[in-house]
Amino acid sequence: MAEGMTMSKKRGLLAIPMALALLMTGCSSADQGEAPAPGGASAQTEPKQGNLSAEQVETVVKDLLGEDPSVMIVGNDTMQQQLQMAKDVKSAGGIKPEKCAQQMEKYSVTDLTGSISATGTVTDEKLGKVIQVFSITDDDTLQKISQALTLDNIDGCKDITVEQGGETLNASRQILPLDVKADQALTMSTQLDAGADQKLSSTVVQALKGRNFVIVTFQTGMAEPAELSAQAVELANKAFAQIDAAK
Repeated sequence: MAEGMTMSKKRGLLAIPMALALLMTGCSSADQGEAPAPGGASAQTEPKQGNLSAEQVETVVKDLLGEDPSVMIVGNDTMQQQLQMAKDVKSAGGIKPEKCAQQMEKYSVTDLTGSISATGTVTDEKLGKVIQVFSITDDDTLQKISQALTLDNIDGCKDITVEQGGETLNASRQILPLDVKADQALTMSTQLDAGADQKLSSTVVQALKGRNFVIVTFQTGMAEPAELSAQAVELANKAFAQIDAAK
């Protein structure tokens, strides 16, 4: 990643590709705002058959990210607070052209409070990672995720602009036809021009298997997009293998 980019700007840019993948969670640990007081947990978070427990979800995330000293894990209690804050966020804010903002709204799911979840983040100069695992407890949320993952064409919306912090960023996206071992999956690559010769490549893999939903986000200023995509898909597949083993 280019020198001179502040840590706060890096974190802000890390959140953009996840949102641009068209299934927005709004709870990336790249944006750790002050959480509201505990106590408003929804009854939708009660486990159903096929769900993992909060401990199991967190263990999957920890195992995937390994012993990297920069790993930060956010467990279910804090995730629920962040998801409550994120559920009313407008997913397509600052996206141009307008038709692309409308497409994003159609295929976005901003309310994932009906889940048992955990997030893990690795902040690294060479390769940033965000791993999110959601064991979905609410049937309506499960249906919305499934619908969002049917997106298969972004012709006319591959090149867009994003307003962030008063800046206009140029993004070029493509859907990648990669094999993820899940019932449904959407993998999208984004090349983001942050200005001042700062170009970032990212891959977001979003996959649903049964009641379990996994998002893997890789971002770097160095690796080739093809290499990044292969690594992200491999990690998503490992996530589902561990989820299956935990049941």
